[in-house]
Amino acid sequence: MAKLPADSGPVRAGTGRLLGFIDAVVAIAMTLLILPPVTGAAAAGGQSPGAFLAENSFSLFAFALSFVVIFRFWLGHHHTYESISGFTPALVWANLLWLLSLVFLPFPTQLLDSGGQDGRLTNGLYIGTMLLTSASALIQQMIISRTPGLAAADARPARVLPAASLTALMAFALAVALGFPRVGLWALLLLFLQRPVERLAARVLRAA
Repeated sequence: MAKLPADSGPVRAGTGRLLGFIDAVVAIAMTLLILPPVTGAAAAGGQSPGAFLAENSFSLFAFALSFVVIFRFWLGHHHTYESISGFTPALVWANLLWLLSLVFLPFPTQLLDSGGQDGRLTNGLYIGTMLLTSASALIQQMIISRTPGLAAADARPARVLPAASLTALMAFALAVALGFPRVGLWALLLLFLQRPVERLAARVLRAA
């Protein structure tokens, strides 16, 4: 096996405990999303269910959106670590940053409901948190691809390009949301361009 870079630290075998901790924290972050709607329902008093749902429709939408967002990030993380046979200190710190962003996401989710859909700061904080998640996932992919012995021998190469294209589009979405407040969360529709951007970048890299 090739010698590891001096600054990468040793590859430590066995990721089960680390991944178990990560899965538990992600599950807690997803659970925290429902607390504001539940608290609102408890404070509604004698309000009818129909009236409560109508009055809190955006709060429920924000909950569902963030729930799906966290799940998609976790699913990508799960696929990344399916064939990882060890970890390094740098990879642990990158995972900690990734977890920090996901645990923080319920806060801007609540602000979306409190501040409305068109608040520049609120939308920027929400998309910016997702950008941090994407960037930390990209860092993990780069560490895995550049550290010999980290991935299992039969593992597929780390998919840096998809993570890089998602991070770039997330940064662009953040810029659009901040520059054009009326666009708001609709800027996230730019993420549907990930596959075309990824294919274009792959062609450029092959031609270089």
